Amino acid sequence: MVWAKPHILMFDNDPVSTGVLARVLAAEFRVQLAPDGCHVLDAARRAGNTPDLILLGVTPPLREGFEICRQLKADEMTRSVPVMLITQHGHADDEKRGLTLGAVACITRPFRLDVVKARVRNQVRLKLDSDLRERYANQDSLTNVANRRRLDLALDVEWRRAMRDEKPLSLLMVEVDWFRQYNNLYGHRVGDQCLLRVADALSRVLTRPGDLLARYAGAKFAIILPSTDQQGALLLGERMRDAIAELNIPHFRQDGVHRVSISVGCVSECPNMALTHHQLLQTAEEQLLAARNAGCNSLQARKETASSGSGPNKRSLPDQPAAMLREPASCCGCS
Repeated sequence: MVWAKPHILMFDNDPVSTGVLARVLAAEFRVQLAPDGCHVLDAARRAGNTPDLILLGVTPPLREGFEICRQLKADEMTRSVPVMLITQHGHADDEKRGLTLGAVACITRPFRLDVVKARVRNQVRLKLDSDLRERYANQDSLTNVANRRRLDLALDVEWRRAMRDEKPLSLLMVEVDWFRQYNNLYGHRVGDQCLLRVADALSRVLTRPGDLLARYAGAKFAIILPSTDQQGALLLGERMRDAIAELNIPHFRQDGVHRVSISVGCVSECPNMALTHHQLLQTAEEQLLAARNAGCNSLQARKETASSGSGPNKRSLPDQPAAMLREPASCCGCS
């Protein structure tokens, strides 16, 4: 859902001042009031609805806002969201402590509403500018999915998270079959449109906010699947092949197939200190090469190791073989 107004999340134990401030800001912003600290953390982590600014009260005697701010800044998912603290007049130490914890600014009760609105506007504008710069830095300009830089950063984060949580991590490597020939036959402009449609179809297969689709290089895409074992990754790979087939993009190839298809390499691991995320990426590329060599429009996965076994809260789907092939054909011009 696209919102017209920037999103501000507020939590404060003083209902009177919170109500006044919320009403004033509601003219320019979409204001969300959190009933407690847990709701602040949950709302800040919610994909697609991340706030542009969080306002936290540090009302005596509990001063919960400090602890919430500390947790927000310690979490990789929320540390980039700016936090402003609402402090009491005459409590200069609260302002110092808040800034030390990572807050970007403080506003003081009793409010000077004109000053408060100006400070909020400034912080929201800075956040939106930062988001725009980050988007351009991390988004592939052709397909509008994540780029290689974003993939590398996300894979490192998800690897460490999976190691900490002792959960499996899967990676799919996807390539459009015979794409060099496709460009030569139809031209690069049509080739670009093909990649754009493929990226859109792949993204629609993914159902969880934590999954990441990125353009890896040329006609290759990589998909990070946190908390997903090999069975789940294989089924998603099959769904992706089906999604591309359903596009029915014409491609008269030397192997006799007359539509665009993809090959998929799959790898799943439970990360540990003996492995690195670079090895996961390398193995996925090896499985993609195996899929191409076995015949385009196929899926290959390394046999799952004992370390990649079941874990709590992971995506697991019905039993499937470790390698699945369809429509085998000689593949000699995939990219």
